[in-house]
Amino acid sequence: MAQFRILIISGLEVWALPGQGGAPSLFKTLEGLARRGHSIDFIGPGIGANHQFGQPPQPPPLISGVRYHLLNMPAPASTRLPLPPLVRKVGQKLAFALLFPILAAREARRLMRQQKFDLLYGYEVHGILATGRLRHQRLPIVARFQGTIMHPYLGRRISLLRRQEEVQALQTPAELYIMTDDGTQGDEVLEQLNPGSAGKVRFWRNGLDFDDVRAPTAKEAADARTRLGLADDEFVLVTAVRLARWKRVDRALDAVAALRRRNTSARLLVVGDGEERSKLELQARALGIDRQVNFVGAVPHDEVQQYLWAADVFLSLNELSNVGNPLLEAMRCGRCILTLDAGDTGDLILNGETGVLLPTSEPEAIADALADLARDAEFRIRLGEGALGFAESNFWTWDQRIDAEAEALEEMMESRDFAGAADV
Repeated sequence: MAQFRILIISGLEVWALPGQGGAPSLFKTLEGLARRGHSIDFIGPGIGANHQFGQPPQPPPLISGVRYHLLNMPAPASTRLPLPPLVRKVGQKLAFALLFPILAAREARRLMRQQKFDLLYGYEVHGILATGRLRHQRLPIVARFQGTIMHPYLGRRISLLRRQEEVQALQTPAELYIMTDDGTQGDEVLEQLNPGSAGKVRFWRNGLDFDDVRAPTAKEAADARTRLGLADDEFVLVTAVRLARWKRVDRALDAVAALRRRNTSARLLVVGDGEERSKLELQARALGIDRQVNFVGAVPHDEVQQYLWAADVFLSLNELSNVGNPLLEAMRCGRCILTLDAGDTGDLILNGETGVLLPTSEPEAIADALADLARDAEFRIRLGEGALGFAESNFWTWDQRIDAEAEALEEMMESRDFAGAADV
């Protein structure tokens, strides 16, 4: 197995939330490539574009074979000044759009003067923009996307102009593009915005930790409820997301309020944290359901399973897509899923077989479906079993997912070496 020295650049923190919370994708990429014997240098920010305001910066996790080079770039998230949330958000976005690619590319050049690298790897928008500034180094480039928000804007010129940093990243020339199949239809986005990517795209779902994410026994599910202070007869809903606007946790709150008007009681556990949390807490109080909603906050990734085990229904009501890791993990845990037919969600959730797939996001329709599930435990169990069966037949482990990526990198490098030899 060929082994390479890889320079990875990303504007994200390795873990998006405190205590190893948030999406595991970047951590698993670093860990998995290092496990394969590749030597990794990682350039990133001390406080990332995905940083939650008000939280202290998180030191990156120690991973054997990975060396970190963190940039002390100015970031509104780190200031102690009482800036309005909008000013912080806009300032953070501008800092990463305009400054991070320049500083990261400068640090990359410094490292490349000291040692030889085989491969440049841009992880997500700002990392890819930085690698685009290093094309003259004549190193092969990998552009890695965790999905994309751009599909709704295809064909809308003004919208594309307003999102130039995303467009520019998607159009960055690379030898290999890795796009997460999270339901946001990133393969179609690359096809339309970057015709030169044809034949170079790997479109894969994320992997799962099968040892840590599995269906519980009846006793394990009951014990999880006891540990979380939930009664046996409570109808428990769980959502697990970063509390960002497009994740639309507000829809879950509206649905719980609509259930209450139907005299159906439900307990909603909101697992995750983010910039929308205070707004969502205010909404819960305004709806009079704050005693029915528990904002759990950021939970270490390996503890999320306890909340999934305690759930009667897992909710995913995102705007663009619902095929992120929380939904995959809920399926692997054999939970009943209720979600929306947005993006490619219907590829996994077959209505009445592997979950409930709603064509509308109206709170009353969501509440109607939840009321039916509350009354029919056998149906919930049947849907959970269907979700588990699909997961067991179709999902990758993280090792399988990263092995596939490493093999694609090795194949690309071998092809490049052969082409270089042929040119000589």
